[in-house]
Order: sequence, then structure tokens, then C-alpha cells
Amino acid sequence: MYAYYYLEEMQFFIDIFEHYSWQGISLVLLTVTLFAIQFYYYVIAYNRIISFRLLREREKRRDNPPISVIVPMRGESERFLVDELPALLHQDYDNYEVVVVYIGGDTDYYDELQRIRDNHSYMRLTKMGGNERLYISTKQALNVGIKSAQYDCLLFTIPGATPTSSEWVATMAKGFERGSVVIAPAIPNFEHKSLSTYIMRLIEFNMMRNAMARAVIGKPYYAPRSNYGFDRNLYERTRGYNHLRIDIGENDLYLQAIANAKRTSVVMSRHSIVSEERIDMVSEWVEQMRYLGNARRYYPTDAKCFTARELGSRALFFLAALAIIAILPLELKLGAIALVLLRYIIVVWSSRRVALKLGEKDIALKYWIYDLFGPVIEWMLWSRKSRNTPRVWK
Repeated sequence: MYAYYYLEEMQFFIDIFEHYSWQGISLVLLTVTLFAIQFYYYVIAYNRIISFRLLREREKRRDNPPISVIVPMRGESERFLVDELPALLHQDYDNYEVVVVYIGGDTDYYDELQRIRDNHSYMRLTKMGGNERLYISTKQALNVGIKSAQYDCLLFTIPGATPTSSEWVATMAKGFERGSVVIAPAIPNFEHKSLSTYIMRLIEFNMMRNAMARAVIGKPYYAPRSNYGFDRNLYERTRGYNHLRIDIGENDLYLQAIANAKRTSVVMSRHSIVSEERIDMVSEWVEQMRYLGNARRYYPTDAKCFTARELGSRALFFLAALAIIAILPLELKLGAIALVLLRYIIVVWSSRRVALKLGEKDIALKYWIYDLFGPVIEWMLWSRKSRNTPRVWK
């Protein structure tokens, strides 16, 4: 009797293989596996960003620590004087200072910075004069800013970035209350809305999403240059910026050297977000991404695999589903279409929730463009190196 049922079951599978062929069955299994990988990213890995609560996850170690906000200012920017510096100087926090390190030789611009400094007792100003023969790196400027700062909790931002809230410093202080390395999100701000700026926004959003998904499980590898911080004692114990002496990597390569699950506080709220100005021109944006991306080659293997696996499985899923729709019987075509639609619903649902958490809005309607073409666009972006090699820090 059991042998009869066993033979019937075997015949059932034999009939399936004869009907669909082993190539067709393999294609279906591959598609389902790729769907499972995508499901893991969008329902499990990225959902950790939504469920993460710093006040619940980390125990408070100190109360209301004083904060030094350090800004390396290379060259001259009217926007920095009019918008960005005032936003830093009018934060709702009792015990903080702003340290500006000016790298340049414009006397009038420096005089204006001095005038602002004279009207704000909690602002410090240092000047560093560079030229073509003596290049002053960002890390050198940050070292000077750290030495000039009077407080031990060091918060870093850059020109072109503006806190979206007057409670930015107060919110980041909650991170310093619970850890010695603090990471928070930043969003790109393009002046004009177009398809190209939308794609650029989504590429940066995906980079931030991957970084935050790793950070909340205690494996940080990246933070925005405009929104991170660490404790001075940790900086001194590790001898400061020392990775390959290149003029990039202060926010990722150095953080990878000092951050771990116990030290790191990830701060994600509407008050912790910083908006970074971006140029609308695609070529200049691509060059900036590639220049800063020179540090990516030194990332840990698991961090590079985490980002590459999502893009790779997404591209292969679409190709496998398209192959099923093109060559396999109707019932499998319908199954593949259903799987593609189900995946897209999950992706948009997850991406919209994560975007709101990270400060982005209005991405869902056209998300299919990035979802479909993103792997190719990002491959084109990162397959070539920057035309400019980061200068060596001497």
C-alpha cells in the first residue's frame, strides 16, 4: 500500500518535470529564491529601521552632555553666512558651542565670520591658510577644530548642510547620553524637481537605508559627513584620523575603526535630520559621489556584500521573472506576474515607511523607475572611478 502511494507521488513529480522540463523548474526555483532574498531585505532588514528606538535600546550613561559642533569651512559661501551658520547658532540647547575652522584667504569673508563670532559668545573661529603648494586636508581642519573645542562630545557637520530642526543638537545629545559614537541621517536637497534629481535622491536614499539597517544592529560602516559625532576620549585613544592618510573617510573609514555595537547610538527622529544641498547637474553629482566613493574599496566585505546582494538579487529577479513570462506555460507566467506584483507592493510599502523615518517624502509614486532601473544605474555610477584622486594627507 505504501509502495503504491510512493509510486504515485514519484509519478506526480516525474509528470511535472516532463511537462515543464528541468530547466523550467530550475528557473522557477531561482525566481522564488531571489524573491525570498528581496523579502528579507524589505520586510526584515529594512524594517529594523522602523522598529528601532534609541531610548528603548540603549541605557543612559550621562545627562545633557555639553556639545561642540565642528564645521570645516573651505572657501567662501554666502549661503553659509545667511542660512546655515544662523541655523547652527540658534539651536534649542543650553550647553553647546559652534566651532568654525575657516580654510581660505578671503579677508572680507573672514572679517564677516569674526563679526558673527563677536555677537555669539558660544562660537569659536579658527583660520587656516592653504595654497596650491600647501594643501590643508579636511581631516587636518577637523583636528584643529577638535583641539579648539572645549567640550568632549564632538558633533560634525559641513557647509552646505542645514539642520531641519532647532532641536537638532538637543536630539543628537540624546545619542551622546547613550554612546560615544553618534550617527544620524541626512537627506539631499535639490533645488529643482525633475526625473534626474528624483533618481539621484533615490540612489542616496538607498545608500542611507543600507547604512542605517546595518547601524541599528551594531554593525555601522557609514554616516553622512554632515551628521555624525564621537567622544574626544575615544578620538584620543585611537590617535585620531589615520586611515591611509587620504582626504576622505573621516565619516566612514574612521567610524569603521572606532564604532561597535556597544559604543554606537543611532539617532533617527524628525529633529535629528540634516538637509544637504546638492547640485542639480547630473555630471557634477556623479563626480562628487565617485570622489567620496573612493573610500568604498576599503569597506568591510560584509558591508559591501550587504549592499551588492540587494541590487544583484533585484536585477536577477526581474530577469528570471521575465524569462518565465517569455518561455514557460501560461500558469507559470501568471505566477511570475503575481510574484512581481507582490514584491513591488512589499517594496513600496517598506520604502515609504523607511523614507519617512529617514526624512524623505514623496518617493512612492515614481518608485518603480528606480526599482526597475536602479541596479543598472548604480552599476554605471560605481563601475568607474572619480577623475580626481583624493589628496594624500601629509
